[in-house]
Amino acid sequence: MVRPPTGDPASRTPSRWARADVAGGAALLVLAALAWVAARALPLGALSQPGAGFFPRILTLLLAALSLVLLVRGLTRPGVVFTEPWTDRPTRRRLLLMTGALVFYIAAVGTLGYLVTTAALFVVMVRGVGGRGWLVSLAVAALSAAGSWYAFGRLLRVNLPAGALLP
Repeated sequence: MVRPPTGDPASRTPSRWARADVAGGAALLVLAALAWVAARALPLGALSQPGAGFFPRILTLLLAALSLVLLVRGLTRPGVVFTEPWTDRPTRRRLLLMTGALVFYIAAVGTLGYLVTTAALFVVMVRGVGGRGWLVSLAVAALSAAGSWYAFGRLLRVNLPAGALLP
C-alpha cells in the first residue's frame, strides 16, 4: 500500500474531536445546558397552564437530544474533518456577509422595525449567501417576513418592533 506524502491533508489522522459533527454536537450541547440554566429563572407553570419557562425548557431538551444524536453520530461514523476551514474566498465572503447581516439585523430591528429588517435579512441570505436571483430573493424575503410577522405578531400576539418607519 502506498502512503500519500506527509504534506497531503488526506494523510493526516485527526482526532475524533476534529470532526464537524462532534464539534457541532458538543457546542450545541453546551448551548443547551446554558439555555437550561437561564430558563430555570422563569416560572415553569403546569401542563394545563404553562408558565414563561415551559417552552424554553422544552426547546432546550429538544436541542440537547438532537445535539447528543449529532455527537454520537460524529463519534461513530467518519465525517467531515476540520483541516483548513474557509480556505476559499467565496466561502469566507458568504460567512462574513451573513455575520454582518445578523449584526445589522440586531442593531437595526428597533429602528427600522421587524418587517423591514427581516426582509433585508432574507434578501442577504437568499441572494448573497444562497446565490439565487433577485426575483426569487425578493419574493422569498417578502413572503417570509410577512408570514412570520403575521404568525408571531397577529396569531401569537408577540409584540414585534414596528420601528420608526411604521406607525
